[in-house]
Amino acid sequence: MFYRKRILAVLLVLIFLSFFGTLGATAWMFPENYDWRYRVICNLLSPRDNPAHYWMPACGISVAALLMLPFAGYLGRYLKIAAPRVALVSRGAFMAGILALICASLVVPQHAHSVLGIRRLHEFLARSSAGFIAIGMLCGCWCAWKGRGRRLFGARLFWTWSCLTTLPLVGLVSSECLLLLTRLKVTWTMPIRAALRHSVFWHLGFWEWTGAAAVFVFLCAAVFLMPRQETQLPRTRLAKLPPGRLKLAAADVSPQSRRFSEELP
Repeated sequence: MFYRKRILAVLLVLIFLSFFGTLGATAWMFPENYDWRYRVICNLLSPRDNPAHYWMPACGISVAALLMLPFAGYLGRYLKIAAPRVALVSRGAFMAGILALICASLVVPQHAHSVLGIRRLHEFLARSSAGFIAIGMLCGCWCAWKGRGRRLFGARLFWTWSCLTTLPLVGLVSSECLLLLTRLKVTWTMPIRAALRHSVFWHLGFWEWTGAAAVFVFLCAAVFLMPRQETQLPRTRLAKLPPGRLKLAAADVSPQSRRFSEELP
């Protein structure tokens, strides 16, 4: 039932309301001015930064992650037609990313105390979730490319998935690498940091929101651009009988059954 497109379309609406709806409402009630281009999503879940309403985005993200679980099975079922092993990896990566996202929404950001011996457990779970989901999306793009060559999937699906996956991923990795190199005080990175310091492309919050929107549009494309796979029954090969056996089989037919077959339209 969860693989029907109507059910998946309803789940997409619920995911949008649960994830972006609760985050938008919490950002509107944020104590300070919340600008999604410069602030990370973790600020909305932090009891220190948002003491009154930090539980709202935590509940919304966990519910949205639970509603994403059927999409992992949906993608694994249809992508295995093109590449069974890669589709299995994509399904497992999506499942691991969704479970890590649920754990990240339940473990609030701790700035002073460690949780289970880890100082920043929430950040670790959030980055693990993003990494697993990115792997699942990349494997989906590979399956779409293989299916495009075999005419199993349309070209629009592959190009849509590729743009939604590579652009935010390249931007996020480039931003993190430049930030790491500037902390190491590499000389040639200082002019780049000075040029991009006041740009939205330098801040992690911009790429977090962009990546979240890209994952949602990725799932929308999986529902509305994925061609409908018709179920085909396996073809059975009829045994070839020699001419003598065919004559014996025809002679064994009784006159009553032969008369009944002739009366049928």
